[in-house]
Amino acid sequence: MILPRSALLALVLIIGFLTSSTLYFYAKSSDAATKKSSNEATFDADLPQLTASQSSQKVDELTKPALSKGRLSYPKNVYTVEAKETLFGIGAKFGIDWKLIKLTNGITNENLIQAGYTLVIPRIEVTTDLYRVNFQVDEDQASALNRDLRDTTDDPLFDPVEVAKRNAVPYFGVLAESEFTLLERDESRGTALVQAKTIDNSIVVGLFQPKEKGKNGFWVVL
Repeated sequence: MILPRSALLALVLIIGFLTSSTLYFYAKSSDAATKKSSNEATFDADLPQLTASQSSQKVDELTKPALSKGRLSYPKNVYTVEAKETLFGIGAKFGIDWKLIKLTNGITNENLIQAGYTLVIPRIEVTTDLYRVNFQVDEDQASALNRDLRDTTDDPLFDPVEVAKRNAVPYFGVLAESEFTLLERDESRGTALVQAKTIDNSIVVGLFQPKEKGKNGFWVVL
């Protein structure tokens, strides 16, 4: 994967499913040479000198899954800030620009980062030009929820838009007040796409039904 050195333009989040138990948040980065008008929002970033493979390896080595805390899904790559660390230094450690880590976590003031603060670290996909934030599904929670909802026909978890609203915030700038729109829903496959529009970005949230497919299957953000 070749990443631009001077700028990452039109950052787009795509949340998509690649394996049966792992959820991915993707952030599409386009080359600085792509045709964009001068008034479009840009994400300026100076990337550290690590290859995509090296960066991904660092993310795997230095992070661990978040605590489940009863959640159906939770981040897989979480880093705990150490004493005297800054976002700039953390970004260099992972080979990721600190501004991308800031955006990934919805941080408004990087100066407030302190020891013990947990950060979700985006992982570079070595075969594409996509960043992704990995999520894990708690299979026990999913099975229990499936049993609880088996005789229910009206629940917010049956609506992929509602699930996206609950789970996509604050990743890559998604806000509760962002405009969410259903783009695609395939109940035969149990997959859906929801668009979330922010001031600066257009976000595509992928969802799937981990248990039952169709109208009575609940959705999970990927």
